[in-house]
Amino acid sequence: MYQVALGLRSLAIKVVVFALLAGLFAWFLGGSIFPGSQVVNLPSFQWRTDNWHIQVAGNGRSPAPAHWRLIRVEPSGAEHNENFGLPGDWEALHGPVERSDGIIFGIERKFEGGTTWWTAMIDRQGITTTRQVASNADLFKAIGSSIP
Repeated sequence: MYQVALGLRSLAIKVVVFALLAGLFAWFLGGSIFPGSQVVNLPSFQWRTDNWHIQVAGNGRSPAPAHWRLIRVEPSGAEHNENFGLPGDWEALHGPVERSDGIIFGIERKFEGGTTWWTAMIDRQGITTTRQVASNADLFKAIGSSIP
């Protein structure tokens, strides 16, 4: 009976050492054993007096697609999530494309019923207008960009 207890104790020690070394190895390689959400901030651009940047967030544990956000930063440092009246998760955000009358973005939204494509334009006075388009090709045509 005593030998069984010694065997179980030895096995428990080996499992702990293995888990510790596996965690240290994953950390050394720059990751983790259980990856969480990853957030990437794309380079910012300035429009009028505010700085803008696009943020992409994804989850390394699930096959769910990445989610996109557009963030406006005022000169005072206050941040605002610009959703253009299109709440929810954006599956893709294209742009900005600067035009003579303002800047325009292309937005792809997925929901249970399917996918919708939208253009959002901010004119020189700061007024935002959104418009739904029929397809991905129409979206790129509307923002004046080529299909990736």
